[in-house]
Amino acid sequence: MNALDALRDVHLRLTDAGRADEVGSAFFTVAGRFGFTVGIIVDMRKLFDHVGPALIFSVRGRGPIEAVDAERPFANHPLFVRARATEEPFVMSRVRDELAMSEADWLSWFPPYFRDYDGLVVPIHDARGLAWYVGIAGPAPDLSPLARAVLSAAAYAAYARFGELLDAKRPNSPLTQRESECLKLVAQGKTDGEIGQILDISPRTVRFHVGNAKSKLGVATRIQAVAKRASGF
Repeated sequence: MNALDALRDVHLRLTDAGRADEVGSAFFTVAGRFGFTVGIIVDMRKLFDHVGPALIFSVRGRGPIEAVDAERPFANHPLFVRARATEEPFVMSRVRDELAMSEADWLSWFPPYFRDYDGLVVPIHDARGLAWYVGIAGPAPDLSPLARAVLSAAAYAAYARFGELLDAKRPNSPLTQRESECLKLVAQGKTDGEIGQILDISPRTVRFHVGNAKSKLGVATRIQAVAKRASGF
């Protein structure tokens, strides 16, 4: 698949996503075009003894992942350990080779369908460390540098969208989801026309949402509104 088309596709899908499962589905729809058929997204801030509360999305559902986790907690998974130590996407089989793990030991960390699969891990880090673990695999995935770059960008976009949805749900946020989206794009230097094209609304509607946001935040200018939103009010 053309890299630019893939990024455009994930952007459009994420823009329409309004729930965590829709964010995951948007990302994995694009990943599937590179030969990745299974995968999970884990919120590492919620990963303690068991993966359950931390599992944001799984292509094959929660059951197979939680069954493995009951035997071997994912908090100790060799791929999770590697993801904590690097911000670069990495190929799963290379970790197995570096650790010199037997096939039986390696496969014991995965659901049964993982046999003969290889994949990619995209660690999403923020200022506090590993925030998201994105693991994708398949029987014949594209693991080229270009695929890794595209899927890394898509994963970070999914993480950003997930954060926007959380921000919109916070009780102390006076902004609607659309108002917050408009301010985010203003912060990126977008014009009202560009924002309207991205969000599929008119420039006049963009100005309406930005005006509402300024009123709610008690500021006079767009720059002040952007700064106040970024500071968490």
